[in-house]
Amino acid sequence: NIMWLNVENIQEKEGTYITDLPDLPHLVGSGQSVGGVISETVGASSTEENPPLQLQRIVSRCKCEFFYVGYGESSMDPHNLAEVPPVPPEEPSGLWERRETAVDAFTLMHHDLDVCTNSLQYAMILDIVNNLLLYVPPRRKEAYERLQRMRFQLQLHSVEDQHRPIQQLQNHVRSLVSKLRKLEKETYLVQRALADEPGSEHLLTEMEILEERVYDCKEQLLSQSDELHMMLSCYKETQLSTSQKLATTRRDKPVTVVRANEICFKHAQWRLTDADGQLGIADLVLSNFLYTKNSKSDDSVEHLLEVGYVRMTNLLPNQVYKEVIVPTEIQSNMPVDRKRAVRVFCREKAPVGGISVKEHFEINVVPLTIGLTKKFYNTMLRFCFPERDPENIEGDGLEEAESGSTSSKKSKSSEKTVKKGKDSNFYVRIEQKDDVEKMKERAEKNKLFIYIKIPEVPMKVSYKGNKEKNLEDIQDVSLVIPTLEYHNVTWTWLDLLLAMKNDSRRVILPQAIKQKFQIKVKRGVVSEGPSPQEEDKARILLGSKLMPQESRGQKKGVFKLPN
Repeated sequence: NIMWLNVENIQEKEGTYITDLPDLPHLVGSGQSVGGVISETVGASSTEENPPLQLQRIVSRCKCEFFYVGYGESSMDPHNLAEVPPVPPEEPSGLWERRETAVDAFTLMHHDLDVCTNSLQYAMILDIVNNLLLYVPPRRKEAYERLQRMRFQLQLHSVEDQHRPIQQLQNHVRSLVSKLRKLEKETYLVQRALADEPGSEHLLTEMEILEERVYDCKEQLLSQSDELHMMLSCYKETQLSTSQKLATTRRDKPVTVVRANEICFKHAQWRLTDADGQLGIADLVLSNFLYTKNSKSDDSVEHLLEVGYVRMTNLLPNQVYKEVIVPTEIQSNMPVDRKRAVRVFCREKAPVGGISVKEHFEINVVPLTIGLTKKFYNTMLRFCFPERDPENIEGDGLEEAESGSTSSKKSKSSEKTVKKGKDSNFYVRIEQKDDVEKMKERAEKNKLFIYIKIPEVPMKVSYKGNKEKNLEDIQDVSLVIPTLEYHNVTWTWLDLLLAMKNDSRRVILPQAIKQKFQIKVKRGVVSEGPSPQEEDKARILLGSKLMPQESRGQKKGVFKLPN
């Protein structure tokens, strides 16, 4: 049951003056604004058995531009298209200038973007971007999935057991080839007989039957040949070592970019909401956002994410700190690359055994001012990882992050939480899965990080726990997060987040405690005796004779020089 929108809900309202009294949904509803609910009825419904369907506008009506650039044969004449600009003339390049090669590209550009989503709606937006905008042909996608499944199937068998299915498939292909040759010979004989007897119905019927059998045999031969080719290629991958395969790839042909994808917008305001889609969790403001993805000929991919400005505001009630993340005032001596607040670079190699390989992953951040509470932290974890329990997420993922592997042991409480998360997930889960599907799902979650680097960054941190007074509470404490580096670890994104958090906390906790004790010591020294200004005020009001002897002796003792 798909609810389709009317034209009135899609087109923008032209007139701003109200000529006559509008309908009740238009008068009371909020479907035109971002986060508003689009429904034909307003308020409670009389039919409780079949409540009316409601849709929520998660992206505001804005200007969005798509640019598709493709190189190859085309039936369209570019001179007949008025919107296509002419090809610029080739300029002579210098000796040291690198000229970029033309590749197929896709660019999505937003100018002003206003978004309001909960966790499931955000997953739906990512699904639309990956499967619709970053479109991959179905045949290519299906062939890649079959190749991945074949790799996992071969991993379940030993090297000796892999020979038997390959030999069986080779024999089957040979039998299909001999069968096809036999059918082609019979077809040739029938054609010669038809040349002698053109009007024979018996020969015509036999010719049609033979042609159908030849067509079916060719289809079977084609599918079995493709499967045999994939099986042999997977078998060769398991036999060749990584160094040999890399040398072979480099010797055959150079690595080039085959496709480029870009997503950029000037300004974006994103409201993160609770599961109901109405209660706000946080407001995120992003400026000068740019994401590029370059796919190369050796199945490697380079990702680059740059954000010029970022600001997050806490919308939860009764919170001490409202500004969660905001860039600190940038000084002249701070090394900032091209005035970018956040820069994330990732270079992926071709998957190994179905597991994504991150060859280089680096995060660069400008100095930030962070104001965080425990309640907001748990709420954001529930938003980003809805299938995990934020209360037990650190206990479950701490050992996994430190050891570099994901454990399958879970407590009873976490199993119940996972079941709840599965019920509320956007994607339909398959109940019964074979070993190959389980291996494929596990490989999609895990990533092999060869090198991770997060350079050193100074921060001003404020933190408040759940209780009224907590030992870990800090306010406006200047800390320095050192450079974090990891090598050859197999983690999920959650494991990486927990590892960064634990290592950062292990380093900045002594800094925070040291600064807290320094503040207390300074306050204690100041509060030992009255300040000179207070003594002067008391002397003016009471006179020097009425002043206490302790204060006068104390003052003399301060300026008394040793003999």
